[in-house]
Amino acid sequence: MRDKLYTQSEILNLIDSYNIKDQTTRETIKKNYIRILDEFNIQPKEIMELGYAKNNVYSWSTKASPNVPMFDQALTVSVAFDFDVREFLKEI
Repeated sequence: MRDKLYTQSEILNLIDSYNIKDQTTRETIKKNYIRILDEFNIQPKEIMELGYAKNNVYSWSTKASPNVPMFDQALTVSVAFDFDVREFLKEI
């Protein structure tokens, strides 16, 4: 696994960027979550194996649900599957 090192300041900026302040941010995170599953070939079952409930995992990709992974959940997924957590915030 590649090491991704952040300064404390970068971590604070990342958390602030991820904080869900508006619907646009939620939509971006949700679209990226769906893209990440496909691009990194991650199955929802694999995310559930990290300890997340089935209902949560599926609601993150369901358009009808406003739910998205919280920052710590996104960070856990990104570490487990070896990609940068900033993938959740990309403009697509």
